[in-house]
Amino acid sequence: MAPQHDDRHAAVIREVGVRLSAAGVPSAEVDARWLVDHVVEVAGDPVGCGAALLDGLVARRVRREPLQQVIGRTWFRLLELRCAPGVFVPRPETEIVAGLAIAAARDARARRAAPAEQASIRVVEACTGTGAIALSIAVEVPDVDLVAGDIDAVAVELATANLARVREGVAGAAMAPGTSVSVVTSELLSGVDPSWRGHLDVLVANPPYLPAGDRATWEPEVADHDPDRALVGGPDGHEVVDALLELATVWLAPGGTVILEIDERRGADALGAANAAGLTGSRIERDLTGADRAIVARRPRAPRPPAEPTAC
Repeated sequence: MAPQHDDRHAAVIREVGVRLSAAGVPSAEVDARWLVDHVVEVAGDPVGCGAALLDGLVARRVRREPLQQVIGRTWFRLLELRCAPGVFVPRPETEIVAGLAIAAARDARARRAAPAEQASIRVVEACTGTGAIALSIAVEVPDVDLVAGDIDAVAVELATANLARVREGVAGAAMAPGTSVSVVTSELLSGVDPSWRGHLDVLVANPPYLPAGDRATWEPEVADHDPDRALVGGPDGHEVVDALLELATVWLAPGGTVILEIDERRGADALGAANAAGLTGSRIERDLTGADRAIVARRPRAPRPPAEPTAC
């Protein structure tokens, strides 16, 4: 959702943009419009009663606090999600990952046209953070049972709050018919009901995937505000991706799909890890910039039993 720019406040936007630019804030003019429009929405007037509020918000952005945390929200596909300090801020490129998971869930639902013991589609999002991916599936795909897990208590609290907003109809889109969501404390899949093992239709995550050596290269918005364990997968960076691909081989149902966001530099490594784990149909999906963004693979379907010989 684009900010609603009011031309009456153009001078204020320009002034804020100058302050942000002087502080080295990327996209200073865009952020200035967001901040001014946020104050207009909350306080009505950024020059009068909202001036003090605007000044405080601008000061936080000047200190390179992420814009989404300053205004307390972000937009992801159809949803307005709450953001909070200490929880990874979802990026626009992750909408590609959510879209792949939505397509996989819809495909699984279409294949299950005949009555079956497991009527609903089962989806798990690991490393959920704000709940962005899971909640996008929840509002766009009917008849899904979703579990969103995170090891971090602050993230679990925020994802639970965002789920409540979806249920209350105040997050921009309503829950799809027949779909249910639960948020759990979980290290990868440790908090998922064990009875789901071998029965997942979709496993999706935006896991930590950066190497520890990247820390010195991060902008302040990332280095000082995104939680380190949501970013760094380990010394190599690929450790959590590798672990999730291994888990996919036992948690997915035959034919089920795993979708993981990856470091754009590690597409070949992700393909190699998926193939080594015994997954099939592995492919890399690119984002709108052409960068490698996700690994998609399936658990092989169970081989068909040999046909009974027929009498001649």
